[in-house]
Amino acid sequence: MDINYFGKPYSFTHIAALKRFGIKHRFFPHPTVLETVEAALNKPNSISVVPIENTTGGIIPDVVDALIMHCKDYLNISEELELTIRLFLASKHPIKLSQVKKIYSHEYPLKRSEEWIKKYLPGNVILKCAASTSDAAYKIQKEKSSCAIISEKALKHYGLKKLSEIKVEGKPNLTKFFVIKKKRSPKYIV
Repeated sequence: MDINYFGKPYSFTHIAALKRFGIKHRFFPHPTVLETVEAALNKPNSISVVPIENTTGGIIPDVVDALIMHCKDYLNISEELELTIRLFLASKHPIKLSQVKKIYSHEYPLKRSEEWIKKYLPGNVILKCAASTSDAAYKIQKEKSSCAIISEKALKHYGLKKLSEIKVEGKPNLTKFFVIKKKRSPKYIV
């Protein structure tokens, strides 16, 4: 089976898909949620995994928009997955927290990490939204004073150095994902 997922390798969506389906399938990354949803409709024998809700950020509007856009295209939500999210601050080059100038991540991990960033990093750190957490890991490859907030698996996959785990008080950091596929078109009797 072909499994499409949002983000580059080891985005949280990729991790949720791997956890549910294992490594015996073929996985295909997609840069946008819309492309991920459309892949389930356009590629035979494939499914797509997309994030739908996070305990910190709430419902993910881009996913809702993509699902509504294709609701008449025989789209089927076949499962809901849940993943506990652990966030890590990582860099490509050795760096002290006091030297961090810019942090990349998806908007939801940035929002989740705001208090931690204010507490442990200098006040003039620039926060930059990336398409996904794994895209953030990719963006910092050549920037010496930049970091990314990513998964532990992305940290290892991209050869990054862990500066700190970002632990935040309060409700657990969970993300829910939909597994979607194309339903068979109904047979009409004339």
